[in-house]
Amino acid sequence: MQQLLYGGKNNNNGYSQLVPMLEDKFVNKNPSNQNGIDCFPELWSSKFPDEFEVNAGECEVFIDQRLEWGLSHFCPKNSWDVLELGPLEGGHGYYLEKNTPVRSITAVEGNRQCWLRCLITKEITDLKRTRFLLGNFIDYLKENEGMYDLCLAFGVLYHMKNPFELIQLLSKASDRVIIWTQLVTSKQQEDWQAIKLKDGEETVIGYINDYGMGVKLDNFIGGLGHYSVWITKDTLVDSLCNNGFSSVQVGMEGENKFGNFVTITASKK
Repeated sequence: MQQLLYGGKNNNNGYSQLVPMLEDKFVNKNPSNQNGIDCFPELWSSKFPDEFEVNAGECEVFIDQRLEWGLSHFCPKNSWDVLELGPLEGGHGYYLEKNTPVRSITAVEGNRQCWLRCLITKEITDLKRTRFLLGNFIDYLKENEGMYDLCLAFGVLYHMKNPFELIQLLSKASDRVIIWTQLVTSKQQEDWQAIKLKDGEETVIGYINDYGMGVKLDNFIGGLGHYSVWITKDTLVDSLCNNGFSSVQVGMEGENKFGNFVTITASKK
């Protein structure tokens, strides 16, 4: 556990900012939620609700309007089991527990630092129905034979080397999905290398986003590889339809510093 938390002083381990935790292992302060946040100084992305009285990140994940919009197309029940891919820091688990009656949330995170921050969030917010698993969610989807009532895939599709593989696996795991993803822009299509991928029997085009040296940064929260493949909105919608999702709703579209983004709900019913 010590190696996992602290990672030594080798920057190649990706944990150089955590070295102070090794050099000062003990917290000589009154116990507080902020002490947990401070285990990962300057690495948090999520802004916690004011009631928890902590300073962390700036992203409004705990009161996520994208998730609110997505859930408005469904009617979550107390018998539902939800699967979340890439929970980041656990904000969506908090939202689901606070605003829906779903029975359970299983959240699979492949980034060790993010997984540990999820556990800190679970303790701070006292989550009861959410479990955070550490590992590759592609492997989890391949090996899991059960069905979930809803799958959440926020910020993960555009980090895949093969986004169509993920869509196919999602279609086997649930009849309902909510996806938020970045989309390739026309300028990026001109600048990035195109690649042909298979989506079932169809040959489709994606565009390679090379992470470059970004993967070595301490705050990198992208995919497991050195590059990912981005696709267009039309290609994404077509893939969902080709994989059995007969009802597809597109909304919460916009633009950020990385390009275009979209929120999509899809169901087979």
